[in-house]
Amino acid sequence: MFKGRRRNLHWGDLNMTELELEKLILHFEQSNKAEGKSPKTITWYTEMIAGFTRFLTGIGRRPVLAEFDISAVREFIIHEQERGLSPYTVQGKVRALKAFASWLFNESYTTDHVLYNLKMPKAPQNLIEPLTATEIDQLVKSQNPLTALGCRNIAILVLFLDTGLRVSELCGLRADDAHIEEGYLKVMGKGAKERVVPIGGLAQKMLWRYIIHFRPEDSIEADNYVFLTLDGKPLCANSVKLLLKRWGKKAGVPRVHAHLCRHTYATNFLNHKCGDVFRLQQILGHTTLEMVRRYVHYASTQDMINGRPSSPMDHMGIRRLNGYKVDRVLRNNHKRSGKDSFPEYNDRGMVRRNDR
Repeated sequence: MFKGRRRNLHWGDLNMTELELEKLILHFEQSNKAEGKSPKTITWYTEMIAGFTRFLTGIGRRPVLAEFDISAVREFIIHEQERGLSPYTVQGKVRALKAFASWLFNESYTTDHVLYNLKMPKAPQNLIEPLTATEIDQLVKSQNPLTALGCRNIAILVLFLDTGLRVSELCGLRADDAHIEEGYLKVMGKGAKERVVPIGGLAQKMLWRYIIHFRPEDSIEADNYVFLTLDGKPLCANSVKLLLKRWGKKAGVPRVHAHLCRHTYATNFLNHKCGDVFRLQQILGHTTLEMVRRYVHYASTQDMINGRPSSPMDHMGIRRLNGYKVDRVLRNNHKRSGKDSFPEYNDRGMVRRNDR
């Protein structure tokens, strides 16, 4: 029997609502690869979105585009929160789903951005205390700088604290990009974006000491990376993370990790006025000022804790308050009661140093 010729379908003839989410996720993954996103980022997006499709299947709904709407995603958020996941993990999943919804709209799979009005679930912004000078001293003391391992490890720690490099950036640093004598490094950051990172005199000294005396001879496998294992192989990110974990436990600083070193660098950069927020943004490789604003907040808090905060009332010089008669009355009552001496105030109404 003769079959009629099939009609040339147009994009608008496709039933988008019945498209399987699994196929769309695969297309999204290929698009991310074509845009040059890192394999780690691509895998993260895929895993986050795949969790939503599993949720739909688990509650008896079909994992098709028609079910991908703001109502279903809100149900998914509540489900993940009730599972006991951290607020940061839930935020990450929602961020991935919003990126997926934006891609669907841009690729004309949907007529609008279905998650445009979805608000990000809140997560606590805890203050992260940077490493103190005492903790850094403990870390350095626990390593022997006269051995290949100790010298390399100290060079890694100093470079982390002096530049704010990410683990992947430190492991990927090649000798040709380490302009130690000139005082800068060429770093390949996220999104294959190269940037210049300055290094100080102490970091230069530690790097030269490691490279000249202890760094293994180049091997074909090493590909001229700066930091190598004792066998001359490139260090991987997981090795550095494990190294810091063991090192911190040994030195009595178990909270140390690579991102805390990056945070410590950013906080100290601002506290010691090494430059403005735009320079810090450029050095850290952030595309926006959002993360840098957090560092500004952390640095301001740290400065407020460590230094004497500037009080507006102290600078106003209200004489009646500075020479308040009640102070003399209370001081006399204090002496008659036989208690410790009452604090003395100077002409600005501030406690004298010997009473603080």
